[in-house]
Amino acid sequence: MTSSPPTRTVHPVDRSTAAAIDTAAPIELYVYYKVHADQLAAAQAAFEQAREGRPVRLLQRQDHDPVFSTWMEIYGPGLPDAVATEQTIAAALRDFAQGPRHREAFTAVAGLGEAR
Repeated sequence: MTSSPPTRTVHPVDRSTAAAIDTAAPIELYVYYKVHADQLAAAQAAFEQAREGRPVRLLQRQDHDPVFSTWMEIYGPGLPDAVATEQTIAAALRDFAQGPRHREAFTAVAGLGEAR
C-alpha cells in the first residue's frame, strides 16, 4: 500500500487577503475538496444553483477512487468578485464537502501567463 503525500492546510481567502493582493493583477482562485460518491448529483445541483450562471469552472480529478471524488472549482480573472462568489458556493456545498475546502489564490506573473 502506498501512502499519499500530506495535505497542506490552506487558510480561507477573505476580503482582506484579496485586498492585499496586487489589484492591478486579478486573482484566480483554485479550491479543491472531496465529495462522497453517493452525493455527487446533489452536490453538483447545489453548485449549479449557487453559481447562478457565473463563470466558475468545476473539474473532477481522474483518480478512480470509488468512494470519494476530488473536485476543483476555478474562479478565473474575469469574475468581478471571486472571493464573494466562492464564499456563496462554499456555503451551498457545506454539507457535501468531506473535510476542508483547500483554497489557493494566484495572480499572473507580469508579462507571463496572460491569455493571448
